[in-house]
Order: sequence, then C-alpha cells, then structure tokens
Amino acid sequence: MTSRAARLRNKKAAQAHNLASAVVAHEAVQAAPQQDHTGRGGAIRPTPERAERGTWAKPTGTAKSRQPFVDMASDMVGWLFVNRLITSSQEQAARHWQQLREDYRAEFPETSDLKSCLSGSVPGFDDGDGDPLVIAAYRRLENAMTLPQRREMLHVCADGHNPTSLGTLRGALDAIGVA
Repeated sequence: MTSRAARLRNKKAAQAHNLASAVVAHEAVQAAPQQDHTGRGGAIRPTPERAERGTWAKPTGTAKSRQPFVDMASDMVGWLFVNRLITSSQEQAARHWQQLREDYRAEFPETSDLKSCLSGSVPGFDDGDGDPLVIAAYRRLENAMTLPQRREMLHVCADGHNPTSLGTLRGALDAIGVA
C-alpha cells in the first residue's frame, strides 16, 4: 500500500514541477521582445502569405521599425473603403459611429449577471444613469438617421456583414458626417 501512495505522491510532484516549468516558459515568451517574421527585433510584420491577402498601411517616420503594419481592410468598413465603395469622409463617419456606439454600450450594466426574481441573493444592479454626454452624443447621431439607415449601420458597422443596400449605408454615413 505504501508503494502505491509513494507513486501517487511522486506523480503529483512531477505534475506540479511540469506545471511550474510551463508557467516559467510562458512568462519568458511573454517577456521576450516581439520580432517580425524575419527574426529582427521591432514591430510585428505580417507574414508574406498574409501580406498578399490584405491591404496594408506601412509605417512612416523616424521610428517606423518599431511601428506595426496596419491592415486597412480588417473589417467591413475598411474593406468598403479600400475597394472605393465609400469615401474617406464616410469611412471616418463610420469609425466615429463605431466609437460612440462602443462608449454608449459601455454605459449600461452587464445583463449576464442578473439573477432570477426567485433567487434569494441581490442581482447585479447599477443605479447610475450613465454618462449623459455619451448617451446624448450617440442619440444625436441616431436621430440624424432614418430607421432603415440605422438598421444598415448596425448590420454593416456593428455586425460586420455585407451591406444590403449600399445607397442606404452611404446615406447614413453622410447623415452622420453632417450631424
């Protein structure tokens, strides 16, 4: 019986040692300077295969070796802009709307923490009204669009789907740009 117990202790000790070694190795990888695919120190660069598939903005300036390449078509708004289906001002209006929507959504509490009314504990509750300036800014942009334009903005800019009506999307982006 003691030999079985000894084997179990040795096995657990070996597992603990392996876990500790894995944690140390992971921390060493995280602390190492990032390198591009050529092995030089500096910002991460896309692999040749990835570079062929995207539309990349290359860094410029004095510290360009430490700045990353940026994929211009990483989402639907960028893809529409790169393919010249929307203008530069429309792309900026979409980015502005995306940022305001993200800020607006951050003002509301998480609903995943709410509990049943039959539960004996207190559910997640936020009695604050949020930042009124953020809510007012988002509502101002929302009121500048028609209902079909709002739907198209959510469909394309928030969910990342192909536009169902490019004219409606352009109209919404132009309305946002003016507001």
